[in-house]
Amino acid sequence: NSGVKISQVTYNNIKGTSATQVAVDFSCSASVPCQGIKMSNVQLTYKGQPAKASCDHAFGSSSGSVSPPSCL
Repeated sequence: NSGVKISQVTYNNIKGTSATQVAVDFSCSASVPCQGIKMSNVQLTYKGQPAKASCDHAFGSSSGSVSPPSCL
């Protein structure tokens, strides 16, 4: 379990290439989930294809164009 709470973080206007297929990985604790995560206008690819996102116990919202599709 994590003792660090992550909240109210915004990712805005990010474009680029990921070194791994899962470009967005929010692996948060069940006892201390990540909250208030915001993604806006994020475009990430992996080897020329859309990358993937993974969210465990992460909650928030997305707006604008977001790729990989948000799992928040």
